[in-house]
Amino acid sequence: MAYAFQPTFDIPEICYQHGITKAVLCPGSRSAPLTLAFARHKHIETFLFSDERSAAFIALGMAQSLGETVVLVCTSGTAAYNFAPAVAEAFFQKIPLLILTADRPPEWIAQQDGQTIFQQNLYGKHVKAFFQLPTEQTHPDAMWQIERQVSEALNLAASYPPAPVHLNVPLREPFYPKSQTKPAKQVRIIEEWSGERVLPEALWNELYALWNDASRKLIVAGQGAKDAALLEVLNQIEVPLVNDIIGNCHQVKKAIRYHDAFLMAEQEWAELKPDLLITFGGSVLSKNLKRFLRKMRPAAHWHIQAEGEVADVFQSLTRIIRLTPLAFFEKVLAKQRKFAETYRNSFFLDNWYALNAEIADLNTRYLDPAHQPLFSEFSAVKTLLAALPNTTVLHLGNSMPVRYANFINLDPTQEVEVFANRGTSGIDGCNSTALGHALAAPDRLHVLLIGDVSFFYDRNAFWHEHLPKNLRLLVLNNHGSGIFKLVEAGAQPECDNFFVGKQPLNAKKAAKEYGFEYERVKTEAELAEALPDFFKKSKVPKILEVEVALEDSLQVFQDYKKAVLTINR
Repeated sequence: MAYAFQPTFDIPEICYQHGITKAVLCPGSRSAPLTLAFARHKHIETFLFSDERSAAFIALGMAQSLGETVVLVCTSGTAAYNFAPAVAEAFFQKIPLLILTADRPPEWIAQQDGQTIFQQNLYGKHVKAFFQLPTEQTHPDAMWQIERQVSEALNLAASYPPAPVHLNVPLREPFYPKSQTKPAKQVRIIEEWSGERVLPEALWNELYALWNDASRKLIVAGQGAKDAALLEVLNQIEVPLVNDIIGNCHQVKKAIRYHDAFLMAEQEWAELKPDLLITFGGSVLSKNLKRFLRKMRPAAHWHIQAEGEVADVFQSLTRIIRLTPLAFFEKVLAKQRKFAETYRNSFFLDNWYALNAEIADLNTRYLDPAHQPLFSEFSAVKTLLAALPNTTVLHLGNSMPVRYANFINLDPTQEVEVFANRGTSGIDGCNSTALGHALAAPDRLHVLLIGDVSFFYDRNAFWHEHLPKNLRLLVLNNHGSGIFKLVEAGAQPECDNFFVGKQPLNAKKAAKEYGFEYERVKTEAELAEALPDFFKKSKVPKILEVEVALEDSLQVFQDYKKAVLTINR
């Protein structure tokens, strides 16, 4: 009987041979052979989380932090469906996960047996590939198939563009092997090696000519992890670089950081229109930037991406250049120094820099407590961002927190790395993702800026025994979904009841329940005083709740937008 478990018990060893170091497990009987196999593996660190939705986002955060594939295991039935939000987020953010879902044998599907759903191709197009492992594991060919498909799945998950891969594992009873059951002494793996693409010199010459002919060049950095080598190169290229806060290019000294504000003014657009747009990275956060580039379409738009599908988000894509951003810009820098010197004085570049400087000055003046007496979410975010210690990992919750942070952005001197769930932009796993990051990088401070609805929605992120002491949550509590007051829904009489959804809770009881340090502030002075202790090392994680009046925050933000539209005009 022990041999029937052998192929399943060999899966962790195959994972380990491919470099897997962490596995996130969810409890269940059908998945017991997988759970025990990973738990008994000496070289893979395992974490148990009971809520599958939260567990999947925690695994996503770990994989994003480590830059490597993380394994995710659950039992059969709706447990697997609860992985789906994080799987979709990981797919659109290009984060590798290996998803192992236990399942009933195929003859028992749709036969009113417990915890049984249709699990084949469960995640549809939100995974790079799906594999159905064999039900019968006693034949030697079953081992061959498992070794082959697990290796193939891991290679696919890690190869560019990385993404989740799903393996469905039908398992028969008995689920619990003998305690002495161990992996095979040797397993066979299939490695995949690939090299970096190189463009032929003839194509480079064509690109140089087009680059030189374009007098109004603009670079836009989409969402992406911090890349120190790329930042060093971009710092030497005298072309306006537009950086959403999630692009992690704020350390480029002359980066355009305040575009989300000054692009509200459509009368400025004609002077800012590029004739060559160069983009790289993932999604773009700024709605105003997307509006601007969709209306003022450049004659040419190059997207730099080594592999995979490319989105035409600005409706202007003309060329996909199959290189990494670093390889592309290194070549440009090496060959175009003379051209960059003449381009530095262009009127187009000066317009972008001047508007950026105007908003930087406005942000300093407008959100200064001496000028703005109302305490708001906007000013609280500015205070937080300015106070972040260097090397902090900043996580931004969806809805208003990430938008406020994008208007304010970070200073070039701040060595802060930024993450946000902007693949699908949901609020359902923000706590969990940040927690996964903190577990994977315990030597760094992780600060999550999150709204109250997002915080309470994902409270099960803290329902386990793995709370990282390096995690900090700053919760903006306006007692509802205030963002709906700022969009078209705000004009509807049903807005408060059916969109804002006012709620009376605060985070104090949740903090006590889960063992967090807790403090609540209600003024700018209290916030400034609380932050130094909030950042200090501690034996448990911390929550700092910033309670603000929704009406005050709405007023401050609306007045800010009016100030932007009237500045120097």
